[in-house]
Amino acid sequence: MSLILSYLPFVIILCAMIIIHEFGHFIVAKLLGFAVETFSVGFGPRLVGFRKGETDYRIAAIPLGGYVKFRGENLELLQGKSEGSVDEFLSQPKWKRFLVAVAGPVFNIGTALLIPTVAILIGFQDSIYSSQQIVIGEVKPGSVAAQAGLQKGDRIRAYNGTKNPTWEDFLGDVSVRPNEEMMLTVERQGQLLRLPIRTRAEVRGNEQIGVVDLEPSLDYIGVTQVTANSPAARAGLQAGDKIVGVNGSPITGWTQFKQALQEGRELALAVQRGNQTLEIKATPEKQDNDYRLGFIRSNTTLVKTSSPATALKFGWDYNWRIMRLTGVFFKQLLNGQRSVRTAVAGPIGIAQATSETYRAGGWGSTIQLMGLLSLNLGIFNLLPIPVLDGGVILLIIIEALLALFGLTLTMSMRERFQQVGFVVLMLFMGFVIVNDIVRLGEGFLKQPPQAQQQNK
Repeated sequence: MSLILSYLPFVIILCAMIIIHEFGHFIVAKLLGFAVETFSVGFGPRLVGFRKGETDYRIAAIPLGGYVKFRGENLELLQGKSEGSVDEFLSQPKWKRFLVAVAGPVFNIGTALLIPTVAILIGFQDSIYSSQQIVIGEVKPGSVAAQAGLQKGDRIRAYNGTKNPTWEDFLGDVSVRPNEEMMLTVERQGQLLRLPIRTRAEVRGNEQIGVVDLEPSLDYIGVTQVTANSPAARAGLQAGDKIVGVNGSPITGWTQFKQALQEGRELALAVQRGNQTLEIKATPEKQDNDYRLGFIRSNTTLVKTSSPATALKFGWDYNWRIMRLTGVFFKQLLNGQRSVRTAVAGPIGIAQATSETYRAGGWGSTIQLMGLLSLNLGIFNLLPIPVLDGGVILLIIIEALLALFGLTLTMSMRERFQQVGFVVLMLFMGFVIVNDIVRLGEGFLKQPPQAQQQNK
């Protein structure tokens, strides 16, 4: 039962994305006067549903998609069932059919935009580095960053043409560029320097990611929880405190603070608590070969705005960053830098990722993942592949171009177009599902015997 419940979030967000997508087609079609015969979540045999007016609203047996069926679509016309009524799909003007076809992807992309926009208006916990400009706190000795000449206190003003980046912008781009050279514009003591840096490749899971071994500069170290009977608890440190200084020096990074701990001496901590700044003295104790004070640090902060314009910009920037990184990713797939086998996930892989996201971050992180998946679903459906919405749009464009020369798109041509698209889509779905199963088996075999027994 626990295994079934662990995949329930995937089923919920999948159904939500399908309903949103198909509702886009449905509502625009209804507003433009199309006759909608079926609104289905899932494919295959009808399980449950109800009929209202001319439309059958149903849940079907195979929950891997959905569709809206219009009166007078291609197959009906090919079978001679067209009544020639004005509310049939192909009886409608091209601009109306175009709007109906594009509405599903637009609703998915709109959902992806809406999720971060609403999130920042409500307020959410995010990494303290996500919106910070890049000020380097620590450079790991011998690292690619050190070899590039980067130093503590440097500000990265631009990289590869991206100006005024945040840590999230920079580290996101670095992660999809293993073993690639990036050109940095760095401000150091009022001077601008151009420094090339080649990222280091690190294997995580089945994929290579880029790493530069930089640590952000910190203004403070947040305290999330204080361990009972620890040096921190005895000194009076409390959850919610911000450590802004140590031994008379302002906090510049976690490495600096940890080095002060490892001296094993009494520390004078400057602590911000509400509107007050206190001095707290605490002596770290050695545990597992490390000196510790006994508190859990926070890497998050509340991100919130009351401005709708700021929220919309945040939502747009968030999605644009994902689209840009996705573009880099697909370019690497096309030129052979990445393997399609390890990079592309199907429904099983997405279900696993959703389950892991839910276990790690709850519904907040799962809804954030839904926004990412919704954006990709919207873009994928706009690809000019027959059967997908992009294929319908392509047919409408071809039909319009032929009309300029007095020609028409025959039903035979439409049928061949749809058949080719169906075969291509089924081959792709078969590939990603088999690929998911193979990776699932490989992951299971790599586990230690005890873990394999627990998972059986």
